[in-house]
Amino acid sequence: MFIPTTEVASSVSARVLKHALRPSSVGLHLLSRLLQQSALCLLCLTLIPVSSSAAPIIFEMGASARAMALGGAFSAIADDESAVFYNPAGLAFLDKTTVAAFYQRAFDVVHHVALAGAIRNWGAQFIQIDTGPLESTNEFGNPSGEPAHYATQAGLIGAAFGIENFALGLRGRLSRDGIETDWGIDLGALAQLGSVRLGTVAENLLGSKPIALRLGTAFVLRFSPRFTFTVSLEAWNLVNRPEFHIGLEASINGVQIRAGYDGVAVITGAGTRWNSVRLDWAYRMHPQLPASTMVTVAYLF
Repeated sequence: MFIPTTEVASSVSARVLKHALRPSSVGLHLLSRLLQQSALCLLCLTLIPVSSSAAPIIFEMGASARAMALGGAFSAIADDESAVFYNPAGLAFLDKTTVAAFYQRAFDVVHHVALAGAIRNWGAQFIQIDTGPLESTNEFGNPSGEPAHYATQAGLIGAAFGIENFALGLRGRLSRDGIETDWGIDLGALAQLGSVRLGTVAENLLGSKPIALRLGTAFVLRFSPRFTFTVSLEAWNLVNRPEFHIGLEASINGVQIRAGYDGVAVITGAGTRWNSVRLDWAYRMHPQLPASTMVTVAYLF
């Protein structure tokens, strides 16, 4: 077995992250054992299959602790600054100007950060994931002396227009990982019908990847001014390989308790708000890999 060059190592690292986020019967057990021994051994897993038409890994990892705690089933909710990531149509219904910072420590290897800002009808976000310097190993598990590293960045900008309880949103995406550049133009729609919300996002109507479709619905049950319960259901990749996500959120006296399933892992979370500051936390329990912790801190003007 040869030691990958920096470019090949970056490509393999991306495949490994993609594999960790999506269910597959190939190589997960091996991936888990190698990760326990050394995160750097991940660079040797060149046989993990990843479709060349799949979305860039940076858009698979989420960008909001709240949305991720709901299993990523957020297209029909999209009622905060992360609408620019999950459904740009939701920007039309924002009633606060918000800036937010997100951080995730994924699989004890990846640093994942995002900065977002949104006002009514407009939003933007910058995202980066970075493994930091990793030491490669040879086929015997010994250090090779050749460093490896994977990093990728992305920018999103969205705009929306709403009429009463219906909105359309348009989003542009650009990402770069040192090997290739991906871009896309996406269209989102969101409808509020009493306690029912319907959302859909068509990704890559124009772009470097094939078209993908997300469809979601959420039921917001208001039992009293202090108690709200939300159930969110969503299907991803309807055009190719459907994936189903679910999220539950109970809001009691301004404190939110959340749980979700993203097609691979169970996620739990919580959130609260003090005056103009909002804090959201989530914990993703992967069935084979180390757990991931994520947090969002937002300031509302």
